[in-house]
Amino acid sequence: MYPKWQKQRLYELHLAWLVQGPRGLELLFKVNPYALYETREEALEAARALLQGRLDQDPRVGRGRAPILLSQEDRACFLALLESGKALLPLDRYALLGEVAEVEERLLHKAPFREGSNVLHSLKGLPVRLLYTPLNDPEGESQEVARGSLEVLPEGIRVGDAHLRIPPDTPIEGLAYEEAFFHLGEGRYYLYALSSSTPS
Repeated sequence: MYPKWQKQRLYELHLAWLVQGPRGLELLFKVNPYALYETREEALEAARALLQGRLDQDPRVGRGRAPILLSQEDRACFLALLESGKALLPLDRYALLGEVAEVEERLLHKAPFREGSNVLHSLKGLPVRLLYTPLNDPEGESQEVARGSLEVLPEGIRVGDAHLRIPPDTPIEGLAYEEAFFHLGEGRYYLYALSSSTPS
């Protein structure tokens, strides 16, 4: 197994606004998009940077506006709580929730088809689903091309009855043992494993 295919210990930062509902605090919105950091300190540094602003929802996640503006004292208190791992700061009928969680994740890996470390090799022999989306139609639905065990051949791949020739320099991206995708001709191909038995 290539080191780039293995799960790595990383730190995920969660920041969210909660609101008092009929059954207690409920999620109002998540502030930041899914974000992973190599160290706990990097995750805390990202939280410090976010706390300098208004804590509106990141546009990549949505359009929520911070229900309350934090005072300097609120920011300092929240950061002190977050440094211990998890923070919940009640503010009137709202609350700010933060957590730096340790997770094990595979990172996206990219390598040309000719290299043994491309993630198609991690899917070899697994039951997969092969989908195709035309590049010139961003609204287009993905179409299933084939299902079956993946064979990786010197000149391309075979899934069930479908055979694709892949030039050696074609970049293959994906998460080992989970998914792979690449562009070929006028479209984008996407494979994902149908079995969940993946090594760590």
